[in-house]
Amino acid sequence: MKLKWLLPIILGVGISLVATNTLEAKAAKVNQIGTITTKTAKIYKTASKKSQATSVSTNDLKRSFYVRESKKADQTTYYRIEKGTTSLGWVATKDIKRTSRTLVSTQKKTMYLLGTNFASTMPATTASNQSYNLQIRRGKTVVLNRYEKIGNAYWYKGIISGTTKARWIRDNNLTNNGFVGLDLRKPSNVTTKDLQALLLSKGKSPDNILYRLAPEFIKAQASTGVNAQFMFAHAALETGWGNSTIAQYKNNLFGYQAYDTCPITCSKYFPTGEAGLKLYAEKIVNNYLTKTGAYYNGMNVLDMNVRYAMDQEWGQKIAFIMQSTKSYDAKYYSKLKSSIKKVGKATDYGSEIPANKPQPSSMVTLPSAVTGTVTASAATVHSIPYIYGARYGSYPKGKKITIKAYHHDVREFTNATGGKSRWYRIAFDGRQGWIRSDQVTTANLAFTNIDATLRDDAGTKYQQVGNAVKNTAIKLILKNDKPVTKKDQVKKIWYQAYKPGSTKTKIWIRSDLVTIFK
Repeated sequence: MKLKWLLPIILGVGISLVATNTLEAKAAKVNQIGTITTKTAKIYKTASKKSQATSVSTNDLKRSFYVRESKKADQTTYYRIEKGTTSLGWVATKDIKRTSRTLVSTQKKTMYLLGTNFASTMPATTASNQSYNLQIRRGKTVVLNRYEKIGNAYWYKGIISGTTKARWIRDNNLTNNGFVGLDLRKPSNVTTKDLQALLLSKGKSPDNILYRLAPEFIKAQASTGVNAQFMFAHAALETGWGNSTIAQYKNNLFGYQAYDTCPITCSKYFPTGEAGLKLYAEKIVNNYLTKTGAYYNGMNVLDMNVRYAMDQEWGQKIAFIMQSTKSYDAKYYSKLKSSIKKVGKATDYGSEIPANKPQPSSMVTLPSAVTGTVTASAATVHSIPYIYGARYGSYPKGKKITIKAYHHDVREFTNATGGKSRWYRIAFDGRQGWIRSDQVTTANLAFTNIDATLRDDAGTKYQQVGNAVKNTAIKLILKNDKPVTKKDQVKKIWYQAYKPGSTKTKIWIRSDLVTIFK
């Protein structure tokens, strides 16, 4: 009988134990970033699908949240999310994408904005978290006090100069190089020896044009108020450390007027490096570093980049060379005022290299007596082989013109009829001029369109007497104003011409290996 009385007691204890085991699980702390991934997601007041819930908004799908806790219930896991410091509720695991978050450092440091993308209210790139537009804060100082790894990306937290609220910024939008934000009209304390030492470290010798001109950058800073380190870095970048053709032959250190379609021919010529530096400083100050300038966008190299160069990293490249020359000194530059020196108009020497000066190999003088006849209603004579270059005048239809040269660096172009044309150099009123091949006919001028073999008669069975590389000028022999031709044994047409470099030796070249531009 005693056992019968004890059984209900034992069973009661068993029931009590089962109830105890099904008590609600405790929440675990979490330190993550989360984004809601589904439009049908719910935000629950507690970690249960049975609790009060609200539907997610469009903005909720565009932002990220702090994930603070996790809790298991209803055979799933829920995560508590916060917006800033405000707890919003719980989201089921199927509706949220979570990213790990690891503290790297809380050491205070100063960095500078590269002027790309946006700062954020939290370390995430989602649209609704965007805050300050960094593109209008190029080069600004940021005082940082937190550095975290979010997934595979790194983020800094700090206050941007001119603002009051701490914001998160991706590390690839920041740099340690203070030269990106330097007012370019604050003078450097760099010396001639500093500039020359950098060149020597790059393997350059004292006969390098930049090495020889190093003192001139210091002088130009004194006379114009433009930072010498900046001018030197710009020259180094544009000339490939003094090695460019236009630096060697034109004393053009900054690629001034070096258009893509005619980079050597159209670039400006200067009798000396000093003369080139003066014109450069005038253009930079008056057009880019003066508020009333035609291309003014700000005073630092990142601001100037926007309206000066197509290369979006041009400013960063300049700043890197500046830093390589002499490290940025924030205290030194903080004590300086921006120069207000005015820079007068410098002499413009045009683009033509004087005939008594060395000429680049790309500028090829044509054989004598190569002529063209104007076939258009008029042939316009330009100052450079560039459609927007200054116009010197024109020749009427039927006028015969002597073609003096062509330049390898000048690109061919597609004319109005869809054919290929090029520019020819002529003499016009005692100076160089340029006409288009689609406005003249040149019956005795052709160019190799491939590396071609020259033979002593019309046919491949005849002896090879030379070669002509692609784009070699070939002076054709005329009879009754038409090229002399002959067919070989397989009916291929050959032109008779003068061997390149000779006015007497005659050769034959197959017609499909040359182009006569029209």
